[in-house]
Amino acid sequence: MTMIENTSTLSKHIIFLLNEGQRREEIEQDLLGQGHDEKFVKTLVQECQALRYSQRRTQGLTLILIGAIICFASFLITITSSFTHTSFPYVLFGLTSAGVIVVFVGFTRVF
Repeated sequence: MTMIENTSTLSKHIIFLLNEGQRREEIEQDLLGQGHDEKFVKTLVQECQALRYSQRRTQGLTLILIGAIICFASFLITITSSFTHTSFPYVLFGLTSAGVIVVFVGFTRVF
């Protein structure tokens, strides 16, 4: 049980270091310096990196979906509602622009 807890704590530490901007080689050297097995370190760092990319991809796809919903809502509101000449551009261009921005932020998280 303690081996699983230690591995979990170690993987959280590795993900934290990756988010802080440390390179893979630096993390591997640090873990090897702590006395961990070389094959274990390489496998763990590789899996943590894959997990980190998977989490970022999930966040990005969620943002893309939210942006698409905002754009679709803007379309529906524009088509179904009657507006004055002063509020029409805010709904048409404001919501659409917000939706597009959210979509592009999602793209940056995916790619």
